[in-house]
Amino acid sequence: PDISAPGVHILAAWSSISPVSSVPGDNRFVTFNIISGTSMSCPHVSGAAAYVKSFHPTWSPAAIQSALMTTAAPMSSGINMEAEFAYGSGHLNPLKAANPGLV
Repeated sequence: PDISAPGVHILAAWSSISPVSSVPGDNRFVTFNIISGTSMSCPHVSGAAAYVKSFHPTWSPAAIQSALMTTAAPMSSGINMEAEFAYGSGHLNPLKAANPGLV
């Protein structure tokens, strides 16, 4: 991946026809659920891109990607053993991305 972002305990919309769990006999249905996973990082990165765009409305998607990637905090599997994807630009930092200095 180019960049990493949080994907843990994300409150998200949930299909009302899908049960809360896959446990047999669990018949609960909700409109929102808290879930985790790598695909839940996408809303964080999308929100960060929109945040950067709000400061720089004329920037292209490539410029926004550059700002997000060049201001990310490097990850190291030597320091964080759970960082199995410790490559790419690193961990998202939206505050720095708003004013990256160079894109």
